Formats: sequence, structure tokens, C-alpha cells
Amino acid sequence: MRRRTWLRWIASLGGAIRFSGLVAWAQTAGFPGDQGDTLGALATVVLPSELGPSGVGDVARRFQVWVRDYRPGAEMDHGYGFTRLRTKPASPAPAYLRQLENLRSTLLSGDAQSRRQAVEAALEEAKLTDLPRTPDGRHVAADLMAFYFRSSDANDLCYRAAIGRDLCRGLKGSDNPPPPLRTPMNGAAK
Repeated sequence: MRRRTWLRWIASLGGAIRFSGLVAWAQTAGFPGDQGDTLGALATVVLPSELGPSGVGDVARRFQVWVRDYRPGAEMDHGYGFTRLRTKPASPAPAYLRQLENLRSTLLSGDAQSRRQAVEAALEEAKLTDLPRTPDGRHVAADLMAFYFRSSDANDLCYRAAIGRDLCRGLKGSDNPPPPLRTPMNGAAK
């Protein structure tokens, strides 16, 4: 068999095979759709007020990017000593949109107390008692909190120092304590 014939045969075979695991990545590109204001209101309820409005907005925007960039079927880290390969489940975006729609009226028109109570009730209904290690798709409020509170920025705010837990800083200056945060947390300090 000639090389060209072989290459043509392989190319035609590629078109005949179904790749059912491949889903159009643009399916979640519309998140949060018309629920952007609801997501922003939810972020105001569940994130620390010390971040200020711009910091809360920044975290909400980064969460949106995380949801849009989520790739179902991507291989997950299996950890040291665990040989089983795992893949990411389906995108949580459709569930997030439904949950935001359910919270919309209270988050956009209620007072601070009723907004907090609505979020607490939604988390109780979802049977969430602990913050997930990483966003797991069970509820948008818990996943937004996990997205922020498990981050380097939240760690820095907690200790009021520029630790940069998840940043690769190198060894130079590692014998010195981390410097204090340059400015109050308002989304600009890193």
C-alpha cells in the first residue's frame, strides 16, 4: 500500500468515527447569560465585605471565566498513589443558571437579611453542610464560595500578608516572612 493511499484511508476513517465524548465547548460560553446581575448579588451575599464592591465583582468575573472555561471530560489529577484516572463531569452551568433563576427575585429586590436567608435555605435544600474542596456543581453559592475561599487571595486576606500560597515564588527571600498586603483588600491588592 502506498503512503498516500494509507494517509487517505486514515483521514477518511477519522470522519467516520463518532467522538461522542467531545462536546461543543461553546455550550457554556454564555454563562451567566441574563443572570449576571443575580450572580453579582449572590457574590455580595457570600463573599467577604472586606473585598469591597470591586473585589467582589472581580471574584464574580473570575468565577464566570472558570465556568465558561470548564471542560467536561478533561482528565483530573489523580494524586500520588492513586492510579485510577478520573475525568470531569458535565458542565455545572445549566444547574447554576436554574439555581440563579430561583434566587433572582430575592437577591435583586430583598433586603440583606432576606437575601442571606434565601441563600441559606437554598444550601439547606441542596443538603450542603460543608464547603467543597473545589467547586463540584451541587450549588452555585457553595461553588462560588469554594472558588474564592480555597484561593491564594483568600489565604492572603485571612493572614493579611502577601503569602501567594499557590504562586511559584522561588527560594530567593524565602527566609523572610511574607510582606503585609500593600493596600486594603479591594480587588487590587495581590
